[in-house]
Amino acid sequence: MNIETALRQSFGYAGFRSGQKEIIKDVLKGTDVLAVLPTGTGKTLCYQFPSRYLKGMTIVVSPLLSLMEDQVHQLKARGEKGAVALNSHVNKDERERIVKTFNDRTLLYVSPEMLQSNWLMYHLKKHRVGLFVVDEAHCISQWGHEFRTDYLKLAAIRESLGQPGCLALTATATPAVQKDIVSHLNMTGTREHIYSVDRPNISLHVKKAAGYEEKITLIKDAVLDFKKPGIVYTATRAEAEMLSQIIKNQTSIRTASYHGGMEGEDRILVQQQFIRDELDVVFCTNAFGMGINKSNIQFVLHAHIPQSVEHYVQETGRAGRGGGQSAALLIYTEEDRYLPLSFIDYEVPSKEEVKHFFAGIKSRRKNGDTSILLSEFLGPLGFDETKERLFQYHLEYFGAVRDHHLMIENCRDDWEERLIRFFDKRKVKKRKQLTAMEKVIETEGNCLREQVLGYFGEAKKEKITPCCSGCNDKPVFATGAEREEDHSNDTGTWKALLSEVF
Repeated sequence: MNIETALRQSFGYAGFRSGQKEIIKDVLKGTDVLAVLPTGTGKTLCYQFPSRYLKGMTIVVSPLLSLMEDQVHQLKARGEKGAVALNSHVNKDERERIVKTFNDRTLLYVSPEMLQSNWLMYHLKKHRVGLFVVDEAHCISQWGHEFRTDYLKLAAIRESLGQPGCLALTATATPAVQKDIVSHLNMTGTREHIYSVDRPNISLHVKKAAGYEEKITLIKDAVLDFKKPGIVYTATRAEAEMLSQIIKNQTSIRTASYHGGMEGEDRILVQQQFIRDELDVVFCTNAFGMGINKSNIQFVLHAHIPQSVEHYVQETGRAGRGGGQSAALLIYTEEDRYLPLSFIDYEVPSKEEVKHFFAGIKSRRKNGDTSILLSEFLGPLGFDETKERLFQYHLEYFGAVRDHHLMIENCRDDWEERLIRFFDKRKVKKRKQLTAMEKVIETEGNCLREQVLGYFGEAKKEKITPCCSGCNDKPVFATGAEREEDHSNDTGTWKALLSEVF
C-alpha cells in the first residue's frame, strides 16, 4: 500500500505533517507506539488512518467529551459510518443501539470510566480489537499535570481485550512522564516518536499588571488589539463570566463565557458558535478548547498563572493550528500566585481528610460491619469527585474493594500513614510545577521560549521572529487598529459586575 496515495484518496490531504508518516507506519506494523507531538499537529490522523487498514475495531480512550463529539461528527461527515462515541452523555437506548453496530470498521471513542463497565466489556470481547489508542496519555502518570486514576486501569483492560497494539498519544510529557506512560500501559518493544513541544508560529508574551484594575484594562486592550477569534483563559468560573460581560458591554466584540458549571447544552452551543465563527472571543476555564478542531484561532490569552508549564503549553497550543502566525499572552498580578496554591490544596486530600476517612472505617469496624457499598461509605464524608476517585483508586490498589463494596475487614490501619505520605508528595510535586511556571514568566530579559523548552529538556534550535517578550518582540497582531473609544465608567462597570458575580 502506498500510504501517500491512500492519504490523498481517503482523507484529501496532499501530504503528511511532521511525524505522522513515521508513527502511522509503526502502528500499521502492530508495534506499540508512544507519540509525543505538539498540540495542533494532527495527532488524530495517527489513529484514524490505521483504523481503515488494520484488522479489527479501533478503540480510542479519551477523557475529552468535546473531542469525541467533534471527531465523530467530522468522520461521519466524511463518510465514516463506523465512528461512534460512548460516554456519560449517551443514554441507555443509544448505547444499546451502538454496541449492536460494532464490527471491524468501528472506530469507537470511549471514556476511561465507561471502559470499566462490565456490560461494555462483554460486548467488546465479542469482537477483535486491532488498535488500542490512549489519547492524552500523560493522564496515566501520577506525576503528570492531569493525573486520572481511571487511566491506571487501562493496561488490564487492554490485556482482557487480547493485548492489541497500543498507540499512546500526548502533547505534553516530560521524560519522566514518558517513562510512566510506557510502564503503566505495559507497552513492549515500544517505538518512541518524541517531537519538540515548540510551536514556532506562536509568539509568547507576558505582562505583569500592578493591580487588578490595570489587569482588566490590559485584558480589554489586548482583546481589542488582536485579530479574532481568540480564547481567554481565566482561573475561575466567576471571572470568565465577569470578563465576558465587561467586554460585551464595552465593545462590539461578540463574546461568551464557558465553564464546567454550565449546562451541557449551553456548553455545546458555545462550542458550536465558536467553531462556526459566530463568536469572536470565548472567556473560559481550562474546560474549554481540548479537542476543539479550529484552525484559525489567532490568540490565546491567560488572565491568570497556569498551574504548570504543561498546562501553559497545552492551552497556548490551541492557537495557530492552521500554521499561520499567532500569539499567546499571559497577564497576571502578584496576587495571582495564591489562587493556584489554593487549588492544589483543594484537589489533593489533606492529612485531616485522610484521618477523617479512616476514622469512618474504624467506626464501621467497631460496629461490626464487614463490608459496605463504597458509594454509600464515601457519600457522607463529603469529598468532591476528584478526591473520591483518589481514595477509591488506592483502596482498589490495596485490595479492599470487591464488587463495588468496601471490605472493612480487609482494611489495615497502616494505610492511613501511607496515604498521608503519598498525598503530601503529590502536593509537593504540584507546588514544584507551579514554581517552575512562575520562574518561566518571571525570567526578565531572558528568552521565554528557551525557558519553556528547557523545562521539557529541550533547547531552542533556531532563531524565531517574532519569538517572545523576553526577546523584546511584539505580537504581530497587536496593531491597536480595532481599539474603540474609552468608556468613562469602565471601572465602575467592572466593579459592579464583580460585586454581582461574587
